[in-house]
Amino acid sequence: MSAAPARQPEPVRPCVLFVDDDASNRQAFLSSFKREMEVLLAKDMKEVWECLATHHVHVVIADQRMPGTPGSRMLAQVRERYPGIKRMLITGYSDIEAVIEAVNKAGVMHYSAKPWDHAELVEAVRKAYDEFRAEEQRVAYTEQLITVNQQLEFALRQRLLS
Repeated sequence: MSAAPARQPEPVRPCVLFVDDDASNRQAFLSSFKREMEVLLAKDMKEVWECLATHHVHVVIADQRMPGTPGSRMLAQVRERYPGIKRMLITGYSDIEAVIEAVNKAGVMHYSAKPWDHAELVEAVRKAYDEFRAEEQRVAYTEQLITVNQQLEFALRQRLLS
């Protein structure tokens, strides 16, 4: 059995995984957003799982219309395995059923149309990143409180026994 790949350290800016089967769309996204965020690219589910296993991803943005697994279904699967990662859907088509599925089953927090509005998408990613970080801080604080509580309970038991 081989060891799991080591995850890379936490980036100082949002790490976004952009999923689209069209290579030119992936390249356009990278070119457009590489200054504001760490950008990872994937063309299918296999590459999505590889990226998520090896990088600290904050946001996944998936195109809806892809062969094999539509973006809304892909994001639902990401939600199951990595519930803390924020999810967004992007599409060049007005498919209201896909948007409803993405919101209801995948917990998508933002929907954008192609061609994307740069400022809008940067703001949506920034908001998602802020929510991601706030949740991480809440979890860390809760774990810290649990540890301190356990230490206090132990100290109290020791005092009562002596």
